[in-house]
Amino acid sequence: MHETKHKELKGGLMLDKTISEHFVNKTIEVYFGGRPNETLTGKVVGSADGVVVLEHDGRRDFINVGKVAAFWEV
Repeated sequence: MHETKHKELKGGLMLDKTISEHFVNKTIEVYFGGRPNETLTGKVVGSADGVVVLEHDGRRDFINVGKVAAFWEV
């Protein structure tokens, strides 16, 4: 079980790195794997330590990258 958690954490950190290096100041939509319409959209204003920060309409959403199933630029 410890190994599985490590793999999930490592994958999340790689996603964190991808977002911080390629998507800062870009608008993305994030999907978590539930219903197709349950997504968050916003401009990436930060990404570090497994947390992505999206800003939309003056609100900031802090997202655990380990929970992200997919994301795309909009």
